[in-house]
Amino acid sequence: MAPHIFITGITGYIGGQTLASIISKHPEYNITGLVRKDKQKQQLLAKHPSIEIIIGDLDSNEILIEQSKKADIVVHTADSDHLGAITSLLTGLSSGKKGVYLHLSGAASAFDHSNGYGKLSPKIWDDIKDLATITTFEEPVFHVKSDQLVLSLGRELSIKTALLVPPVVYGNSDSIKDRSITLPLLVDAAKARGKMFQVGEAKHSMSAVHVKDLADVFVYFVEEALKSEGSKVEWGDNGVYYVEGREYVFADVVDAIAKEMCRRGVIETAEVDVLSEEEALGVHPWALILFATNMRTRASRLRGLGWLPKQPGVLEAVSGLFV
Repeated sequence: MAPHIFITGITGYIGGQTLASIISKHPEYNITGLVRKDKQKQQLLAKHPSIEIIIGDLDSNEILIEQSKKADIVVHTADSDHLGAITSLLTGLSSGKKGVYLHLSGAASAFDHSNGYGKLSPKIWDDIKDLATITTFEEPVFHVKSDQLVLSLGRELSIKTALLVPPVVYGNSDSIKDRSITLPLLVDAAKARGKMFQVGEAKHSMSAVHVKDLADVFVYFVEEALKSEGSKVEWGDNGVYYVEGREYVFADVVDAIAKEMCRRGVIETAEVDVLSEEEALGVHPWALILFATNMRTRASRLRGLGWLPKQPGVLEAVSGLFV
């Protein structure tokens, strides 16, 4: 019998690509997805007519529990910090097939401006060397409550869990939502002011992963979860995996985007304004976090499993921001 996969967040940038990638590689899987509106359901069925779609949201506890009970694997790519949804999905798994739970988190916990905004921090968070710290971060670090709930409740209910933790995600998605957040916001802000900008020296560094590489990791974990034996993946307290392809100095990213915008006539010059912190906040309220803070991670555990990114890097994919 074909395995049954329940996926949340399938209208989203990452979740939609994950859905498309799973279907592409495993059309034999029975897949059920969750959407909020009938319009979204019809859009997705036009792209993926073989799947089943349930209308509900992350507060629809009975629906989440019922669908998880039926599932061999739950892939949660919707709001990673919705504690009620996490609880319902894991509760459903525990009262059903005792399946596996895959959770999309994020590496915002690695944000670091300890040397100042726009300046490089030497700390690189490694998911082998730093695992004990990564799993015991304290508030106000991003995603602490949700990540730790996945680990603790999975342990309590005897459900295998894995946290997949990407940094900046880029590239064009095959979802009905095809834009990411960080780099498109930078483009929009530069377009609005008529010129590209950076905060200070912009020597800080960001790790990044292409959305299709991230989706391929989800496919890999689904495949590993379905193995009766022989899987090399670790679950539970050790099942925390950074997912990154490469690291970039932000000034290089800004320069590449500015040149592409100028080439396309979006802005008149490829020159980059150097802004103060106060000036940057006037451009966008999240500017210091998104455009001036280090996020340095290493996916040592994935690479130890033989995984390598296949998609173009950020600098090679800049033109995709304007498709």
